[in-house]
Amino acid sequence: MTTLQEIIAAAKTLSAADRLRLVDAVWDDASPESWPRPSQAWIEEVQQRSADYDAGRMPATSWPVVKARARREAGLDD
Repeated sequence: MTTLQEIIAAAKTLSAADRLRLVDAVWDDASPESWPRPSQAWIEEVQQRSADYDAGRMPATSWPVVKARARREAGLDD
């Protein structure tokens, strides 16, 4: 039987494009009903950030900037 750690180690040997295809395939197989509930601390953090944004204490970042940062951090724009 393969362990989760072995699967992760094997996935890390894939190219960035293949890792994304793997994530997409696994994600498509997980229905929202099966997702674990976020922790209370996470919910409180999201609520605080939302309140800060609504009150003008936190700036927004545009989707193109967020997407570019995520791609860069994932090693997709090397």
